[in-house]
Amino acid sequence: MLKILLRKTGLLCAGLSLALSIQSHAQVQSQATAPATEGYGFIDAAGLAPHAPFVEMAPPVMRPPAVDTLATLRLRGVLRVGVVPVVPMVMRNANGEFSGYSVDIARRLAEDMGVALEFVPTTWGDLIPDLIAQRFDLIASGLWVTTPRALVVNFTQPTATESVHVVASKRQSHKLNNINDVNQPNMTVAVGAGTPEVALAKRLFPRAKLLQVEGEPFGPVLRGQAQVALLATLTPTAIARAVPELYLPFQLPVGSTLAALAVRKGDSDFLSFLNTWIAIQRQAGWLDERLLHWSLAPEPTP
Repeated sequence: MLKILLRKTGLLCAGLSLALSIQSHAQVQSQATAPATEGYGFIDAAGLAPHAPFVEMAPPVMRPPAVDTLATLRLRGVLRVGVVPVVPMVMRNANGEFSGYSVDIARRLAEDMGVALEFVPTTWGDLIPDLIAQRFDLIASGLWVTTPRALVVNFTQPTATESVHVVASKRQSHKLNNINDVNQPNMTVAVGAGTPEVALAKRLFPRAKLLQVEGEPFGPVLRGQAQVALLATLTPTAIARAVPELYLPFQLPVGSTLAALAVRKGDSDFLSFLNTWIAIQRQAGWLDERLLHWSLAPEPTP
């Protein structure tokens, strides 16, 4: 009798287990096919198929170990600074000594770091390649901040904002009353190649011819190849005073551009230190004082 009772109980349990299994499977199927309801993040509301595995189009570029510039120059005891002459950032007096706004920055930086200072003269064309080749530790020549340059070097926060002025030839364009007089098909505007002034000239003077040159943009104006040039500088009046053939037809600038120090990529510690140092000098008022000094007196000091 007991055996019969146990057998019936086992059959009942087995049937109940089967029923529960069928019910659970039906609920899963129902959830899989039921439309998604708003508010459940684990349900794809759009009913999209799973994403295909991500495949990188190119292998990652591995950066080689970088030089710790900050530690190296402190061990060396000398800060090497690349410079190119440009008024009033970097100038040389009659004795061959450097002076100017960027020169003052380099000297104060080396003094605060407790190291000696060495200026390494170069050219605009070699300035960035020389930095990358480690001929010097940083660039301090009022280098303009541009996107192409930022792809190959790291800029600090700006050390100056230079105004962009129209510089004209007295002989060829003495009747310029406003910028519309420049925006004419018979006018040629010279700008430095690869500088922010290229985009500015295209925006301000779309009807004029654009002449992109290496070096100082007022050179073509002096040679008769252009009537005007766009020049970014702290001291536009000094340019006109130094070159009698030129004048400023408009009192106000037509734009501005940023200047900064530049260092090699891959050395975040050195860049962070320079940004901190610049912020300290700006907060103390020293940068503004030097900027005002060289804006008013852009002549090499003896």
